[in-house]
Amino acid sequence: MERTPTRRGLAALSVAAGLLAASTASAHPHMWIDARAVIDLDADKRITAVRQVWRFDEMFGAYATQGLKRGKDGSLSADTRAGMARDWMKALGEPISHYFTRVSVDGKSAAFAAPRDARVDWDAKAGRLSLAFTLPLAEPMALGADGAQIDIYDPTYFVAYAFDEKDAVSLGGPQAAACNRAYRKPKELDWKTMQQLAAIPADPDALPEELFAITKGLTHRIEVRCP
Repeated sequence: MERTPTRRGLAALSVAAGLLAASTASAHPHMWIDARAVIDLDADKRITAVRQVWRFDEMFGAYATQGLKRGKDGSLSADTRAGMARDWMKALGEPISHYFTRVSVDGKSAAFAAPRDARVDWDAKAGRLSLAFTLPLAEPMALGADGAQIDIYDPTYFVAYAFDEKDAVSLGGPQAAACNRAYRKPKELDWKTMQQLAAIPADPDALPEELFAITKGLTHRIEVRCP
């Protein structure tokens, strides 16, 4: 089934970061990310890339940096951060995980080229790591009659994303001002579902079918239209 490789992609990210051993995580979701996204458009109003910044929660920062050599001010060296970026992008690059990003027009999904400009930053004061990267499309994708849809989500709810509706989603490139974007957040989970998710152990393969049917709909959607 598709779900298992997808979960392995998420687990690989955790392993690469040295995070979320069974002793430190006992409920879904296991990781929280404050996210930003920029959708790049070329001169012909085609989508060329999705630029993202993921800012991980403090627990992630504490565990992922455990044992790493730091400067007197708590900083991490450029080499250390470059190695983290390389490992994380490799873990996220499994074809089935698709970087937890989907670009589609008229129901057809775009293929991605190799990501570029991957960078990890460390805010020692806040105790938070962030990953920035550009995800280019293999070929520029023209918008359809209903525009384009960009979905960012983890269908297993191993990772929970959050977007600031005012500032976290924007357009870039020469046609940015000529086009419109709209952000649609996922519906909120009810209390009973949240309790069920909280009771699930850290093993990402343990998500029951009935809960997977709910959490796979927790999609952050960006809609792009050009008049």
